[in-house]
Formats: sequence, structure tokens, C-alpha cells
Amino acid sequence: MSWDERDLDNLIEEITVDSYGDDEQMSSFECAFDELGTLPDATVIGEPVAVHHVSYDGDERRGLSARCRRNGHDYSIALLELTFPSESDAARLVAAYRRWLGVDR
Repeated sequence: MSWDERDLDNLIEEITVDSYGDDEQMSSFECAFDELGTLPDATVIGEPVAVHHVSYDGDERRGLSARCRRNGHDYSIALLELTFPSESDAARLVAAYRRWLGVDR
């Protein structure tokens, strides 16, 4: 599913309304993912992974990362490497995060 730019801009505004600077805004995106509760499974280069948590460690260059599990092993991967089911709220948040970063979808 794709969202129009106005919808994504409104979501970005809602997420970052009380945040100042990139660091606080990145933390606000982390909170938005936390508010979703359980995240749906996603894919990384076509391989399914269970996504447990999205986090921001304070490194603005690294951005948000996701804690994933595949074949009994845990991995940390850049959030932008994940593809969530298109109808999920997680996919919508990733689309807003990508737009906020200025990264093509």
C-alpha cells in the first residue's frame, strides 16, 4: 500500500510535534513504534524475520534499528532494510520515517 505525501506529512507532524532536533525526533519515531505493541513479521532481502523491537541508540547516522529473530538467532538490522506487510501500521510508520529522512520509498 502506498500513502500520499500529505498523509505521511501529517503522521510525521503528529510523531514529532514536541520534538526538537533530529535526536529527539528520532526518539519520537522509536516511541511511535513502541506504541504499536507487537510488530508484524517482516522480510529482509526476501527472507522472513520476526521483529521484536525498534530502537534508537542515540547515533543519528545509524538511525533506527530493529531487533529481529531468524532461525533461533537474534540480529540487529537497520530499520530501512525491513519490509513490513503493506497493510500494516508498521509499514505506514516506516514510510513516514523514510520520508522524514528524505529517503526514496
